[in-house]
Amino acid sequence: MLGQDEIEAEITLDGDIVPSSTFRATDTPGTIFLTGGTGFLGAFVIADLLRLTQARIYCLVRAETAAAGKQRLLDNLAHYGLNPEAAETRLVAVVGDLERPDFGLDRETHAWLAAHADAIYHMAASVSFMSGYEKIKQINVAALKDILRLACLHKTKAVHYASTYAVFNSDAYILAETVYETDLAGRGTGFIRGYDQSKWVAERICQLARDRGIPVSIYRAGFISGDSFFGTHNKMDPIALLLAVVLSNRSAFKIDLLLHLTPVDYCSLALVKLSLMPEAQNQTFHLVQEHPINCMDLLNWLRQEDYEIEFVEFSVWYDRLRELCRRNPAFFPILYLFSRQENQSFGDGENISALRFDSENVKRYLEPIYHCPKLDRTLLRRYFDYIAAPERDYQTAPDAQKVVNA
Repeated sequence: MLGQDEIEAEITLDGDIVPSSTFRATDTPGTIFLTGGTGFLGAFVIADLLRLTQARIYCLVRAETAAAGKQRLLDNLAHYGLNPEAAETRLVAVVGDLERPDFGLDRETHAWLAAHADAIYHMAASVSFMSGYEKIKQINVAALKDILRLACLHKTKAVHYASTYAVFNSDAYILAETVYETDLAGRGTGFIRGYDQSKWVAERICQLARDRGIPVSIYRAGFISGDSFFGTHNKMDPIALLLAVVLSNRSAFKIDLLLHLTPVDYCSLALVKLSLMPEAQNQTFHLVQEHPINCMDLLNWLRQEDYEIEFVEFSVWYDRLRELCRRNPAFFPILYLFSRQENQSFGDGENISALRFDSENVKRYLEPIYHCPKLDRTLLRRYFDYIAAPERDYQTAPDAQKVVNA
């Protein structure tokens, strides 16, 4: 992790990144620029934007050609059971790369986006919990600076930035009980993962941008779980992988940890609805499950629901995990996660498993019309029915015959 002086050096924003005009909020954007459209949350955000706006959505995507990029976007929507008809006509692929300056775009394309985009949705991030800060810095920090520069050129545009509740894993919040939708405190030390620290640095840069008058809305998402209607998960996220290991090996070890499993469709719809409210611009929002579930309660619920799960010593569970990884390498991230400090590594040193997340800003604008679904028996069963698919499904796309809010 970065030391104190190194962290301070990261929180910078070039002096010429300033608003070029007075910002005018709109609830009817005509052109949207979006990053992260080939990700899990990004797919749902695209679907909701297509449903709730009439905008053309220009999505940055790695590909050889625009046609290939468009197909990647469409395939990702289908992968998660999202098939909005408008995707064919209003979704536009912009071939580029977040790891290159100005996203690797030529001057003409960059200038066109700067002149025509009404809002920017920055969903992209490297979310690997195995990577150090330096390895993911370009995508999670440097690319944000390019986003903010783009937001200032030609006309000032709203930036909607997808952050994470993991920013509270710094040592500034070790003794906290409740955290609020306010600017981050502390000096960014105490993190055990590069991802968490990179998002903390990125949020601090967003604060610099706000101080200069750039409208940046920050959405701190909880641990994003499956959608609440069909249980559709990103099967490669660590919680889904861990639960799949438990189900595959029919065993678990005892661990006391709170899981803020937040349905992806709630995160997406709340984010999009808030982003389209002019009065909600330039604020911070917590999109986090208000009723987390304890890991032991979850495991005991599985046993009550007739899943064959036995509690074993960690060493026995770990040996079974190693054998599972030999059969299916998709589970190696879990092996890495638990190879550091045995059963203390999962959740150890993470404040978020014990915090309460105030969400008054979200409630002010969305409740009582819309709120986060609770982790009740029906939703949990939906999740586990999806996660419990055969192991081979962890290498391929899930069955995608569903149409959600098309």
